[in-house]
Amino acid sequence: MGIKKYRKNLLALLSMLFLLLVVLLVGCEKRRPKFTQLTGDNYYAIPVKSIDLEGEYRIFIFMSPECPLSENYTKTLLSLSRNYIDQKVRFYLVFPGKFYPKGEIEVFLKRYRIPHEMVIYDPEYRFRDYFEATITPESFLTDIGGRILYRGGIDNWAITLGKQRQVITAHYLSDAIDSAIKNEKIKNPKTRAVGCIIE
Repeated sequence: MGIKKYRKNLLALLSMLFLLLVVLLVGCEKRRPKFTQLTGDNYYAIPVKSIDLEGEYRIFIFMSPECPLSENYTKTLLSLSRNYIDQKVRFYLVFPGKFYPKGEIEVFLKRYRIPHEMVIYDPEYRFRDYFEATITPESFLTDIGGRILYRGGIDNWAITLGKQRQVITAHYLSDAIDSAIKNEKIKNPKTRAVGCIIE
């Protein structure tokens, strides 16, 4: 009789522990950041931590179709994207807010030959808020889990919005990527981004 009661109590305890585990797992799931996928065009609005994004390392660069430095850096970013494609690094250009209509962004993409698979449209500022981005262009390097490894400028070409160096002497973003790929400590994990304020 004592053994039967013991077994009954043990089963009840195990059932309670299982239910508690389920509740905890559901609670953790609800706390994850959610980003809804847009329908329609070829824009992407997907979770920073989502496995849907390609690459072991992801670079998110916040852009504006009317910011001169966003325009000036498109060639550099496309070149970097090609250089790192074989090293499982992927670049995404994020256009935050609704200040610029999609049509204007489309013109920008066509003018600078930017493929749609690189574009993230962020009308609700979810990516901007996740990264706490304030400037275009501002770059962020993350690992596959969405952890920010580097944030700041692409290089030191721009001194201010209207003043640039003749010669680039520091390549912040590519140096950070190289260090991450080699599992080395990133020397400058944060630098100052120069550009336009995000509207």
